[in-house]
Amino acid sequence: MKTKRSSRPSFTEQDTLVMPSTPMLEQHFEDILEAVEEIHNLSAALRVISLDDKNRDGYEGRLYAALTHLDHHVKPAIKEWDRVVDRMPED
Repeated sequence: MKTKRSSRPSFTEQDTLVMPSTPMLEQHFEDILEAVEEIHNLSAALRVISLDDKNRDGYEGRLYAALTHLDHHVKPAIKEWDRVVDRMPED
């Protein structure tokens, strides 16, 4: 069973996830969304294949990799978000 990735369009300034934003923050968001999609797809696959399926170890390895990829981008995204907010003028 192979998981399918959908391609996501690049963000333009008017459709950023948060405002204000930075290219670095937007890239982390894209990577986070990709990892979440992979985790979702792999979790669904692992729910339906048997425990003795010869491909299960591969799916579990890919799930671990997706989780670490998510972790790798969440922490810097939060740090970049904080940096962006800290640069904003106070009202």
